[in-house]
Amino acid sequence: MYHWGWKIIIYLFLGGLGAGAYLTSFAAQKGWLGENSKLDRAGYFLSGPCIVIGSLLLFLDLGIAFSDPLGVLRMFANIHSVMTWGIYILSLFILVGFLSAYYTWKNRKVPSMLSLLGAILALGTGAYTGVLLAVVTSVPFWNTFLLPILFVVSALSTGLAATALCAHFLEKKAEQAGDRQSEAKTNKIHQVLLGLEAILIMMLLAFALTGAKGTDAAASAQMLTSGSLALPFWLLVVAIGLVFPLAYYIVSAKEQKRRLASFFNVISTDFAVLIGGLTLRATIVLCAVRVF
Repeated sequence: MYHWGWKIIIYLFLGGLGAGAYLTSFAAQKGWLGENSKLDRAGYFLSGPCIVIGSLLLFLDLGIAFSDPLGVLRMFANIHSVMTWGIYILSLFILVGFLSAYYTWKNRKVPSMLSLLGAILALGTGAYTGVLLAVVTSVPFWNTFLLPILFVVSALSTGLAATALCAHFLEKKAEQAGDRQSEAKTNKIHQVLLGLEAILIMMLLAFALTGAKGTDAAASAQMLTSGSLALPFWLLVVAIGLVFPLAYYIVSAKEQKRRLASFFNVISTDFAVLIGGLTLRATIVLCAVRVF
C-alpha cells in the first residue's frame, strides 16, 4: 500500500473546484448558461481562495512551505518538472482569479482578455490535478491518460455545483422571465458532465480490472469495487455523487419548464455533487498500490 495524505486529497478537490468555479462564471458571463444566469459572479469569488488554500496544502504536504520557503523558489527553476509547470499555472491562476474577483466585487465586468486567460489557466489547473497523479509511474492505477480527463470533468461538475450553491446565497435577484430557461440549461449541462464522469470512472476501472494495467492496478480497482474502499466508493461517489443528482436532473426536467426547482432540492443536489467529487479524489488517492 502507498498513498499520499489528506492534504493532497483536499488540494486535488479544491484545485478542481476552484478551476471549475471560474469556468462556470466565465461561461455564464458569455451567455452560455442562458440569458439571465445568476452564476456570472460567484465563481470568480470562489476560484482564488480555493486555489490558494489548496496550493498551501500541497506545499505543506511536500514539506516545502514554512519549513523550507526557499524550496518553493527552487521549484520555479526546474522547468523539466511537471510540478514546476503546475506551480507556474497555479501562481498565474491565483493572480487572475483575484483580479477577476476584484472587478466583480466592484460590479464591473471582467475584461474579456483577462477572463479568457483565466479560463485557459483554469483548464490547466483542472488538468494538473490529474496529471500530478498520472505521472507517478510507480502507481499503475494512476498512470493513465484517463485520470486528467476524469479530473477535468469532475472539476467542471464540482465547480458548477459550488458556484450554484454560493449564488443561491449571494445573488438575491428577483425571479425573471429567463430564469427557468437558464436553470434548465445549466442542469442539462450538469447532467452531461455527470454522465461523462460516470463513463470515465467505468473506463478507468475496466482497464484496471481486466489486467490491462497489470496486477497492481487491478488490486487498486478491486479495493474500490469490493475491498476496503468499496463502501465510500459505491455510497458516496456512485450513489450520492452521481446517481442521485443524475436522477434528480432527469426527473425534474419537465417540472423545471413550469417552475423553478425548490430551494431544498437544488441545495441537496449541489451538496451531493461536492460530496461525490471529494470522495472520488480521496478513494483514488487511497487505493494506490505501488509497484516499487
